[in-house]
Amino acid sequence: MKDTLQYGDLVVFRWGAAEEQGTVRELYGRADDRRVVLDLTPEISGYVVDEPTTVALPVGKVRKVLTTRRS
Repeated sequence: MKDTLQYGDLVVFRWGAAEEQGTVRELYGRADDRRVVLDLTPEISGYVVDEPTTVALPVGKVRKVLTTRRS
């Protein structure tokens, strides 16, 4: 992935035929098999979830949309 993901980054990923959004919660795994845990909430993920939850995906399956500002 060209841009390094960090905690709090907003990303998009394929969910069936649509693209959905999530927020980076955690990154883990070996360099050749990195995974990202995403927070999914009704506010940013639309109809995909009714309550906040998480999903883990390979880093290569997500694309950064926005980096959160840090003070």
